[in-house]
Amino acid sequence: MEADTRAQAKNDPESPPLPSLELVAAQVARERETVNAHAESLDTEAGVVLGFAGVLVGLGATAQAFVSADLAFQIGLGAAVLAALSAAFAFLPRKYPVVEVLRLREFLTAPEAETRLTLLDVQTDMVVEAATLVKRKRSSNSATSRASAAVAIRVA
Repeated sequence: MEADTRAQAKNDPESPPLPSLELVAAQVARERETVNAHAESLDTEAGVVLGFAGVLVGLGATAQAFVSADLAFQIGLGAAVLAALSAAFAFLPRKYPVVEVLRLREFLTAPEAETRLTLLDVQTDMVVEAATLVKRKRSSNSATSRASAAVAIRVA
């Protein structure tokens, strides 16, 4: 493919040679896979927290009157409900960056190097946007995990 890019640059003297385009594109693709995997792991963590908090809420709702009358128990139960709600918030649909495939038709007649560079720029922007979403989700999940742990200690 590198030979194709060089041949294209020779045919089009105005286009600058892009010898590292394939290398950079491969790195961006790997980074995108890493960000996607991290987002998946955060969803899994939120699912575990949601399940744990749901069990605590269920146990709290069926507790005996002498236990549920305790103020510490009521505070713990309220915190478990809040942890469950914030974990459920992690599953709300978010706008995740994707390539608008219909717009790719515009590049059918463009030089290959220009198309590759444009796609690389789009994918780089997608990685930055996805990383921002993952960062927000991670901070939300961390707070939820800490709240769930505090609830478990308090209820026990």
